[in-house]
Amino acid sequence: MGFTVADAHLLALAAHEGQADARGHDLYLASLRPMAEALRRYGPHAEMAGLLRDIVAATRDHPDPARRYDLQRLRALGVPEVVVEAVDAVTPRPGEAYISGLIRRCAAHPLGRLVGLAENSAALTASAHLAATDPAKARSLREGRYRPARRILLAAEAADAVHGRRVLV
Repeated sequence: MGFTVADAHLLALAAHEGQADARGHDLYLASLRPMAEALRRYGPHAEMAGLLRDIVAATRDHPDPARRYDLQRLRALGVPEVVVEAVDAVTPRPGEAYISGLIRRCAAHPLGRLVGLAENSAALTASAHLAATDPAKARSLREGRYRPARRILLAAEAADAVHGRRVLV
């Protein structure tokens, strides 16, 4: 039958058990599930990629090797290759520059680009909330990271004659 969206939910739940987002909320409930819901309209691969987007970065240093996930392990679990490629495209590399590294990689992969745009939208919303307590930091993130990243991602989406020009998140 193959790997399903339900399998991706279960994998994300197990892999991120006990992990919290930057605000201290359960990572799966506060971040991954809403991201998957935002991407659902683009199909099951997009939903899976949204659920699994943090799995490599968030588990790479886990003290229990059984709780670490890399791209090869995702493939071995039957995650579709296009989803594995998208996860790779949105996973920060240690020491990598944000715009010239991560965002450019996201922009180059059609599914990774959708996940990147969804993440970017969530980051812009979070920066609006941050503005209530730290306006200078919120402005710095918004203008120095999130808006430049969004311009790159949107330009890549508009230029992609095969996969692009989708209704964007």
